[in-house]
Amino acid sequence: MRLDRSPTWLVATPEELPTEAAFVSDARQVVATLKQLREAPVVDEEYRGPVMLSPDASSDVLATLIGDNAAGRKTQPGRGGRTMGQFASAFKSRVLPPFITVVDDPTQSTFQGHSLTGSYSFDDDGVRVGPVTVIEKGQLINYLVGRQPIPDFPASNGHDLAPLGGAPQPHYGVLTLRGSDAASPAELKAKLIQMTKDQGKQYAYRVETFGGLTSPRLLYRVWANDGHEELVRGALLNELDIRGLRNDLVAVGNDQFVSNRSGNIPGTVISPSMLFDELEIRRDDRAKSKLPEYPAPPLGGTAKQ
Repeated sequence: MRLDRSPTWLVATPEELPTEAAFVSDARQVVATLKQLREAPVVDEEYRGPVMLSPDASSDVLATLIGDNAAGRKTQPGRGGRTMGQFASAFKSRVLPPFITVVDDPTQSTFQGHSLTGSYSFDDDGVRVGPVTVIEKGQLINYLVGRQPIPDFPASNGHDLAPLGGAPQPHYGVLTLRGSDAASPAELKAKLIQMTKDQGKQYAYRVETFGGLTSPRLLYRVWANDGHEELVRGALLNELDIRGLRNDLVAVGNDQFVSNRSGNIPGTVISPSMLFDELEIRRDDRAKSKLPEYPAPPLGGTAKQ
């Protein structure tokens, strides 16, 4: 089974990069986590119940399910829909629970001491940008649009950004998700445990990091009797999609996390923990890769020459 850990630092200034001591400490922690993963039990059941996402994991959800679909990309002639993507026909419809608001504000350059690499004042068409409320109280009220008009949006709101060597296209800058009744991390975990007990389950799951929205890299069982967490591996997460966000997201935290995201077009998402009342987790039965031809280096000590 392939086990992945790939922490990164993406910041606007060199001064924000970790010191050598911090980097070495983090690297040792990564190696320790890989060892723990190798020794962790494999998920061997089909689970449907409460699931909590850390702010790190939630940032992937916000970028992929909201940021990408909120871009107002003009459809090809003859094709229906206001835009491309899963929000093509969702204008003025509820796409998230009523306690959620999502705002894109590229004019924001820092947040809680973190630089935001998605920040800018003018997009690549030279249009000045300002804050745009994309989703208000769960309802989609705006798209992020550039020079190409789409129905009901004849003018740019400053979101045409160009990948290297490419033409400008609609994209988020600094996308932030907030909840009107956000809870502390401790309150959110207590709610997770109570929901688990109410559903008659021994444990729930918490996702710390993703390697894709269906593949948790760090996944923990949260036991309802005492709240302790157990690292597990070899699982897939189903039903984490637009419909799941709309119908199964029941609470968010106040622990906002900054995720500066690399790619063809830089962007930043700021997201808190998320709590779902029902998602599906099952064993990953996909074919496994072959082992390497050479033995792995030791986790501790020095390899023999």
